[in-house]
Amino acid sequence: MEYTKIFAGRQITAEDILARRSRRAAEQKEMLRTGGKALISFCLNIPGDIKQFPMAEDAFGAGREGLMALLPPGSLLEEKLVLEDTGTEGLFLVDADPVQIKRLTVDLEEYHPLGRLFDIDVITPEGEILSRRAFGLPARKCLLCGQEARICGRSRAHSIEELRRHIAGMLDDYFRRQAADRVSSCAARALLYEVSATPKPGLVDRNNSGSHRDMDYFTFLDSSSVLVYHFREMYCMGWEQAELPAEELFQRLRYQGRQAEREMFRATGGVNTHKGLVFSMAVLCGALGKAHAGAGHPVSLEEVRTLCREIGECALQDFEQEGKIPETAGTRIYRKLGIGGARAEAAAGFPAAAEVGLPVLRRWCSTGMTVNDAAVRTLLSLIAEVPDTNMIHRGGLAEAEYRREQAGKLLPKLTPEKGIGLLADLDREYIQKNLSPGGSADLLALTLFLKFLEDDRMLECM
Repeated sequence: MEYTKIFAGRQITAEDILARRSRRAAEQKEMLRTGGKALISFCLNIPGDIKQFPMAEDAFGAGREGLMALLPPGSLLEEKLVLEDTGTEGLFLVDADPVQIKRLTVDLEEYHPLGRLFDIDVITPEGEILSRRAFGLPARKCLLCGQEARICGRSRAHSIEELRRHIAGMLDDYFRRQAADRVSSCAARALLYEVSATPKPGLVDRNNSGSHRDMDYFTFLDSSSVLVYHFREMYCMGWEQAELPAEELFQRLRYQGRQAEREMFRATGGVNTHKGLVFSMAVLCGALGKAHAGAGHPVSLEEVRTLCREIGECALQDFEQEGKIPETAGTRIYRKLGIGGARAEAAAGFPAAAEVGLPVLRRWCSTGMTVNDAAVRTLLSLIAEVPDTNMIHRGGLAEAEYRREQAGKLLPKLTPEKGIGLLADLDREYIQKNLSPGGSADLLALTLFLKFLEDDRMLECM
């Protein structure tokens, strides 16, 4: 991302800085009067006339979190946070030895990934600011050249533009990595919860392999273990390439998806466990990364769905390229019946997961039902509502339509007492008919992914 977009905030003046410095000194004296053995003053070292912007607030939050983690248990007496255009600041009155606290805060400044931006003073009850040199510690280094920071600062050795570019890179890299870790964790949970939800009619679960003779529960675990890395890369691709047109981003995501497919087949010995889901996750993870790059997180589900539509629509071109791409069951069904499967779902912004699956899963979970039991009921709702190209491929259109109608009639009967038993009966029926609602299973995984993103405050789902 362009560094100028990261440094989007109000410009301040030298007078603003001096006025804030005066208020800070008064606030420090006031807090020290109330007791405590040490006062920690924490702000960010952001050069230039723009100190406050979204990533700066997030960086302060990361520093504060690190600070809270290193304080001795029960030592925090009082905390004051100040949010102004001159930057976010924190004052922390603690009941702990100031020398010990100084050494801990130096570690935070030296070893945290953003520590070079942290400006942490430790003040004694007498008002003395403990210096690094008093402890035989090295002076802080310049962000760019490794000289002492105070020397470069006084001589203005580096331009504000150079410093901002470097800081923007630090912030973007840190928060992209942090967000990508959280998103890939949610993706891993979604895949593992989907295959673990039991019983699922005709599908691999913890009871049996459903209508699949070439795979079992552990095949899915093998596949999931290698795919999560690729989902993380797809998210990072959306973030890093946020400025690209949808068509170009889609092609890059598709390339990553094909790499993921190769890893899947390698891990499973040639068995297709997640090919359709890889496509859907490429679009969704890419869109999520693109949304977070521009606005941080959480972002609204509707914003992400809009980006999914823009990216997903590029896949509809596959239906117009007969003979130019490998023929699949999905393309054959589209040409014969006009049912677009995963491509159409992505191009529409994943309505089945967002408008059918997620509300149903939320509703069942809100009753106190286990995630397993809520998930298998959500699956049946998806079977009832969404045409499944895998069901059509295995049983034909008439059979697939009958099973949708059957699922709709069964839903009201899924009481807490009888639901699991009825689904187990349906599982046996599907296995006998060699039916597998694989498309609905993928939608369940996407639904779980959205739910976990919402729970982790990466996504706001109204």
